[in-house]
Amino acid sequence: MEFKDKVAVVTGAASGIGKAVIQMFADEGAKVVLADINEQGITKFAAELTAKGVDAIAVQTDVTRLEMVKNLLDKAMQKHGRIDILHNNAGIILPNDIDVIDYKDIDRQIHINLYGIIYGTKEVIPLMKKQGFGHIVNTASLAGVVPEPSSAIYSATKFGIRGFDLAVRLELMKTGVSISTLLPDSVETPQLHYEATHGGSPMSFLDKAQTPEAVAQAVKKAILKNKVEVYVPHSQGIVARIALMWPWLIPMLWPMLEKSGKKNKEKKIQELKKQA
Repeated sequence: MEFKDKVAVVTGAASGIGKAVIQMFADEGAKVVLADINEQGITKFAAELTAKGVDAIAVQTDVTRLEMVKNLLDKAMQKHGRIDILHNNAGIILPNDIDVIDYKDIDRQIHINLYGIIYGTKEVIPLMKKQGFGHIVNTASLAGVVPEPSSAIYSATKFGIRGFDLAVRLELMKTGVSISTLLPDSVETPQLHYEATHGGSPMSFLDKAQTPEAVAQAVKKAILKNKVEVYVPHSQGIVARIALMWPWLIPMLWPMLEKSGKKNKEKKIQELKKQA
């Protein structure tokens, strides 16, 4: 699939990965539909793209509300008559140990991270099947392959996305519609900054954070090569999958990983303080 004149819908498009993915699609000549609960953010970004000649519209969307997800897809279909790509990217992390986390924070993460992706996927598939083509990309995380302590609910939602996508991909065989899972390591976004200052897991700070632009290129690869899964960086995906072959090793390695992650996390906190 080439992206020129294709219709791409992206949730969580106001910042971070979603914004970079929208920019990538726009640079490739696609028609873009920006979705986010942050209406001001996507409206401003869509206006900037339109001023540069990009076919862009913004649709405020809370992915936890099924009627708003349906409205997003309806608006895209009304304007373009088709949806070639849907990137379910909206997500949130609210770090805390499981014995003290509030139930409202549990529910919020599950509804945004998991239900939001299920809603978008379920609603777009009939449209894409009718067209006979389409590609869905769902954002999970490396925390959906290896556990992330102090973010167990987040990790559970990302494991859930991976299992969901693998099953749906089998359901979609021979339909012309496909699905890929995006599994990035930590990314330099507002979410990572929030983790640094709100008790995020040391696992999020083991390695240098990826750029949103690098993740956007992985989305491009996932679609063009019809990948089942795409890891960012690729090397970390290999390490993570090998580690999970022997899950009993993880508790043994944890003290070393925790020490390294805490050190890097403190560096990030100091860096953010300097920027404030």
